[in-house]
Amino acid sequence: MLRFLAESAEDLGSSLDLHEVFRKIAERVRPLIDHELFCLMLWDERKQSLEHCFSLCYGEAEELPTRDMPLGQGITGSAALARRAVRVSDVSADARYIKYPQTALDVRSEMAIPLIFQNRLVGVLDLESVHPDAFTEAHEQILSALASQMASALLNARLFESVRARERKLEEELTTASEIQRGLLPSRAPRIPGLEIGIRYAPAAELCGDFYDMVPSGDGRLGLLVGDVAGKSTPAALFGSLAVGLLRGHFLERFEEPATLLAHMNEQLRLPRVRNRFLALAYGVYDARDHSLTLANAGFPWPLLARGGTVSRLKIGGTPLGAIPGWSYEQEEIEIRPKDVLAFCSDGVTDCESPAGERFGDERLERVLADAAGATAHDIAGAILSAVVEHAGDARSLGDDCTIVVAKRNGASGGSRRGAEILF
Repeated sequence: MLRFLAESAEDLGSSLDLHEVFRKIAERVRPLIDHELFCLMLWDERKQSLEHCFSLCYGEAEELPTRDMPLGQGITGSAALARRAVRVSDVSADARYIKYPQTALDVRSEMAIPLIFQNRLVGVLDLESVHPDAFTEAHEQILSALASQMASALLNARLFESVRARERKLEEELTTASEIQRGLLPSRAPRIPGLEIGIRYAPAAELCGDFYDMVPSGDGRLGLLVGDVAGKSTPAALFGSLAVGLLRGHFLERFEEPATLLAHMNEQLRLPRVRNRFLALAYGVYDARDHSLTLANAGFPWPLLARGGTVSRLKIGGTPLGAIPGWSYEQEEIEIRPKDVLAFCSDGVTDCESPAGERFGDERLERVLADAAGATAHDIAGAILSAVVEHAGDARSLGDDCTIVVAKRNGASGGSRRGAEILF
């Protein structure tokens, strides 16, 4: 008996899969006590009934459809209500007996053992036989001794199933949220005379705190903005979506100068009263009429300008949006010459670490940009991201969201529409 209980406890504790636990219990009981019908019913606290979860009819070698049993009804419900074993030698003489309509077995005797753990009803184990007096007091004692182990195994398995169900639901919700977030970002660059735009966007998780946007004014100007919310994952993504909505609301009303727009956004992002949630944003307006770029920056990494084989940083700064009320932002106008390349990279690019812990860094980024500057904007952005991914080991090892927006003046009359590419 002790060996049987020890081996049973080991078997029952070896799996968290609910159906496998049911099978293990059935396999343990079958050689010990002869029976034709094996049933496991789990207690549903919300419905106040036993939920029929698992049945095996050994005479027919098939699983039976499930059914529920209210507390106090049938022999199983009576065992659950009394919280003690019920053993019936002749079910035809017991008014509590309820026959399973799905089986053709001529049941004569039944034994129901409540499964209780720490005074908590977990379920009922029910055995039925075609022979009268099939179950003895010794059988009852054996299963009663095993009942608490069964109850513990079932509780663990149910908890695991519940956690898995919540995880699956969360994964589905994150997938939907990620699709919605990607839908908020432009997948193509507007056509601006003489300007190519290339974008790479690589979230570190399902949801991303980085975002970008491109807004044409209709008179030859294009607003380019790249943002990075402090933090990662869901909170950052929600705050970033709020920022995108506010920005597009501004653009619907008026096409403002970069410094003015950042000042307005700074005040608006303080209104939701979201604690410790700030937004770094670089915003530039390219004017195709005179090939100028007017740039303002709110805490975003300095943009890079590749020109004539050298790379410099446009050191225009400012505090992140939502941090300090009433902050005034500066802006600077820059001439964009033919073949000039302007690159906006979120800090996930330079902060990316190798497996050995080495940062990608500013110098490596400048070298990659200088080497790729002769390519199209699309390929330049791709070269930067490829270098970052190679440095990290693979795309799944990116420690932070990486967003790269590249604008290149090509001197042609029409801009590139190959534009943005999303990497996931």
